[in-house]
Amino acid sequence: MDILTRAKGYVSARVMKGVAAFLSKASDAHVKKVFLLLSRMSPTKFHRETFRGIADMADQNHPFYVLWRSIFKDLHPNCRNKLVINLLVNSMIIGRGIRDKKEKEYNVHLPYFMVISPTMKCNLRCKGCYAAKYPRSEELSFEDVDRIITEAKELGMYFFTMSGGEIFTRKDMFDIWEKHNDAYFQLYTNGTLITRDVAKRLVELGNVAPMISIEGSKEETDWRRGKGVYDRVMEAMDILREEGVLFGFSATATRTSTEAISSEEFIDFMISKGAKVGWYFQYIPTGDTPDLEYMATPEQRALLRERVREYRRTKPIFLGDFWNDGLYVDGCMAAGERYMHIVATGDVEPCVFAHFATDNIHEKSLVEILKSPFFTKIREAAPYDDDNLTRPCMIIDHPWVLRRIVKETGAHPTHPGAEMLLGPLAPKLDEYARRVKEIFDPVWENEDLPLYMKLLSKEDKPYNYERFMRRRREVEERRKKEKVEEVLTK
Repeated sequence: MDILTRAKGYVSARVMKGVAAFLSKASDAHVKKVFLLLSRMSPTKFHRETFRGIADMADQNHPFYVLWRSIFKDLHPNCRNKLVINLLVNSMIIGRGIRDKKEKEYNVHLPYFMVISPTMKCNLRCKGCYAAKYPRSEELSFEDVDRIITEAKELGMYFFTMSGGEIFTRKDMFDIWEKHNDAYFQLYTNGTLITRDVAKRLVELGNVAPMISIEGSKEETDWRRGKGVYDRVMEAMDILREEGVLFGFSATATRTSTEAISSEEFIDFMISKGAKVGWYFQYIPTGDTPDLEYMATPEQRALLRERVREYRRTKPIFLGDFWNDGLYVDGCMAAGERYMHIVATGDVEPCVFAHFATDNIHEKSLVEILKSPFFTKIREAAPYDDDNLTRPCMIIDHPWVLRRIVKETGAHPTHPGAEMLLGPLAPKLDEYARRVKEIFDPVWENEDLPLYMKLLSKEDKPYNYERFMRRRREVEERRKKEKVEEVLTK
């Protein structure tokens, strides 16, 4: 009997049957009942209050509740059921309980999910792609991926993101997704290999959600990704919507794309295409010909933050804004704090943009890697420098932190050119970080800090509260000392 089956013994069979019954009907009234039942079966305060909050949104017809109503209505029943059972129940509720237990057993903080890139092969060559410099001759075998996922599930991880490279170049991954049918998989893909047959196979599986890369306009997408790619992406979205597969978009904020991908017209268009999810990334100067001038400006990053938060109040789509959403994930997610990245060579990176490693999955277990000095130092250093979680990143917000920890631990670049972050690009990254601080420190103190403290009050696990308050006290003591020194100097 596997660990998930054993864990389900703690969940009321009656409640599980109730969820299944409501899912089969999928009417508006039943959507609210599903979330009430999920709240009732959640062992943690955070999930109880979160699911109850979604149920309460029904009374105001809140856009986020409208989104879930559309998910129940528009998705194929198999995709809808696997989303609720695998992601909400197995990953969030039961998986959390397993992780809490395993953390005490192994004395290490465990992440919620991981990113696996089985291959770096791709049928496109996009400008600024972070994956472009990895060797394409090496891949994780089927057995490698199977072992990694099995090991992760034993630790309580039932949500996996797969990236690359282009994941749909690996046909054997369909067998992985089928074998691990109790987990949920999110795929980052360029969308050009999604055919009607692929979509039908995803319906049969039910536990896979593609996130398709797009740059906003046709012109920007084709300029960065290649002529004709935009039209192929539009066709892929139409196919997925028609077949009832959950999908979303993935957009990178650059100096030339931020305005378009953050516009209301773009969001409305993505909703009309059937996207239920949207992920925003910042362009990080790594990979193929890193270019700091291609980065979104700090001012554009602030604009994206404002617009995304407005859309969350007004649009029926789930939007994640990785850098600007630091307060929702307790700052930086890297090095096993929330996730880690296993690349095709087996090297394990802190995140998909920090291309450095000290350990390889072929040589060590996940627990051993999470306990490594490299990952431990990164987790212990966060929140970096101060307590501002709207500046969460050790690459572009606190680049000196990455440089220091790489040097202290002897982490090696995972592909040629990654070391440019530590040398040639360092002065301009430091300059960028200083401007971000000027813009986002007032935002943190006046808006996001009170919201974060409210979020912390929902969590009954002391880990994040104690870590944050320790850093908060350090910042306050440093500020007092600086004021005293300033007075003495005068």
